[in-house]
Amino acid sequence: MAGERDDDGQGDDEKKDPAEGEGPSESDASASTEKGEAEDASAREEDAKAHAEPPRVGAAWGQPFVRIERALTWFESRLLFVVLLALVFSLVAWISLRGMAAPVQAENAAGTVFRALFGAAILGALARFGTARAKVDDETKRAIVTIVAMAIGAGIAPAWRKVGVDHFDAILNWLQEGSALTLVGGLRGVATRLTLLVALIGGSLAAARSKHINMDVVLRFMQPKLRPFVHIAGALATAVVCFTAGFGFLDYISIEGFGQRREAPIAEKVSGIAHTSSLHLFVLRKQLALDLRAMPGVVFKGVRWDDPSRMNGRTWNTWLDEAGFAERFTAEELASMKAPPGAEEEPRIAIVNLPGESARGVLIHDMNLMWVVGLWIIGLRVLLRALLVASGHASVESEAEEPDEDGAPNAPAAAGEGAQ
Repeated sequence: MAGERDDDGQGDDEKKDPAEGEGPSESDASASTEKGEAEDASAREEDAKAHAEPPRVGAAWGQPFVRIERALTWFESRLLFVVLLALVFSLVAWISLRGMAAPVQAENAAGTVFRALFGAAILGALARFGTARAKVDDETKRAIVTIVAMAIGAGIAPAWRKVGVDHFDAILNWLQEGSALTLVGGLRGVATRLTLLVALIGGSLAAARSKHINMDVVLRFMQPKLRPFVHIAGALATAVVCFTAGFGFLDYISIEGFGQRREAPIAEKVSGIAHTSSLHLFVLRKQLALDLRAMPGVVFKGVRWDDPSRMNGRTWNTWLDEAGFAERFTAEELASMKAPPGAEEEPRIAIVNLPGESARGVLIHDMNLMWVVGLWIIGLRVLLRALLVASGHASVESEAEEPDEDGAPNAPAAAGEGAQ
C-alpha cells in the first residue's frame, strides 16, 4: 500500500541514532589534535627565537685568536682520545697479565676468578655470534644459549687454572723489570702517568670554555656590562697562578730529579735538564732495541728475560761498543757500564743502567715535566679565553651556547669564519 513504509528503505533510516551522523569522527579528532600540537610547537619555537641570544659578532682583531683556540681544541680533543685508549689498554694489560700469572695457591683465588671471567666472556661472545650466524630469530633462545655458554666458561675455570702461569709470569716479569717499561716504573707507572696526562688535557679543554672550577657568585650578582671586565681580571689572576706554579715545578724537578744546583740560574737548570733528558731518551731507544731482540723468546716461547743463556759479559761489552755509547759517555762512565775484567763469561742482564742511576724509573722525572707544560698550557688557554671575551667572540654567561669545533668540517681551517 501507498502508506506503508518499505522495510528495506525508510524503516531502517528511522531506526538509526540521530547523534551517530552528527558527531565528529575519529579521524577528524586526530587531525584536530595534530593541528593543535603543531600550533603549540610553532608557538614555542617563536617564543624561543624571541628570547634567544642574538648572534655574537666579535671584533676583527680577535679572529686570529678564534682560529688558534679552535685548532688547539681540535688537537687536544683527539690527543685526549688517544691517551684514554692507551690508559685503558695499559690497565687491561696489567690486570690480565696479573690474573694469568697469579701463582697456584689454595688461598689465592685471583687466577681462578680471572679465568672464570675470561672464559665466560669468550664462550658467551662465541655463542652469541654463533646463534646469529645460524639465523636463530627467537631472542629468548639466543639469550638462553648465551647464558649457558657463559656458565660453562666460568665453571671450567679450575680445569685450566695452571695453564700458562709460568709463561705469563715471564712476560709480566719482563715488562716490569727488564724492558723499556721498566724505565717508567712498569705498566703501573705507565697507567699513573697517563692518568695525570688525562687530567691535564681535560683541565686545558675545560679552561678553553671556562668550565674549570671557579667562583662565579660575584658574576651572578653583577650587571651584565661589568661581567666581562671581572672575568678578564679573574683570568689574568688564574694565568699568573698557573705560570708561577709551572715555574715552581720546573725548579723543583731540576733540583730533585736532575741533580741541578739549588742556587744555579734558571738557564743553567734548563740546560742541565735538556742534557740529561737527551741521555735518557738515548737509553730508551737502546733499551727498545734490546726489547725487540728479547720479545720473540719471552712472548712466544715463555723464556725468562734474565735467563743466563741469553747474554754474557763479553756479548754485553761488545753491544755497548757498537751501540754508540762511547759517543755519549766518557771513558770512565762507559767502563762503569761494562762487565768488569774476569766477568766476561758470566751471565749479564740485558738492561741499560746509566752511571750512578738505576734503570728502574729513570724516565719518571722526565715525565714529571708534563706538570710544567700542562700548567703553562692551561694558563695560555685561560688568557686566550680572556682575549675571546674581550673581542666579543665568547660570552661570560654560563648558559650561553657556543659552536662545537668538531661539528664543522675542517675545524682548524674554518675556525673564525662564523665570527665574520
